[in-house]
Amino acid sequence: MDSVREIMTGNPTTVDGRESVTSVARTMRDDGVDVVLVVEGGALRGLVSDHDLVVHALAEAADAEKLTVAEVVRGGLVTVDIDDGLDNVARLMEENSVRQVAVIESGTPVGVVNASDPRLQGRSGRIDSPTPEHARKSRGDS
Repeated sequence: MDSVREIMTGNPTTVDGRESVTSVARTMRDDGVDVVLVVEGGALRGLVSDHDLVVHALAEAADAEKLTVAEVVRGGLVTVDIDDGLDNVARLMEENSVRQVAVIESGTPVGVVNASDPRLQGRSGRIDSPTPEHARKSRGDS
């Protein structure tokens, strides 16, 4: 069975939820990543992508210096265990309409899996692009 351990991007970039959107964007640029894990008080609070920063901060004409990344984090963080099978990951991504999941080992975030990974191709539940439901949630529609 293929596991998350085999395809995850390890050593995820983490940021404090109190950091500004501008600071997080710079971190993403400097680290060459498009996803960061948001931590508050030592606990994993969420996952933020470059897409989230654009759609939920900049497109709303928010002041990116004053807006914290915690304010951009959407609820419903999806996590998987490092030893979970890829079929399970693909199913969770589909059920939750997400393109990235945080990987946890013994309660600690250790990586990220992206739906675009070729090893997820052909698996039931794989999301290649946001579903219409996800797009509506991104825009705040009901």
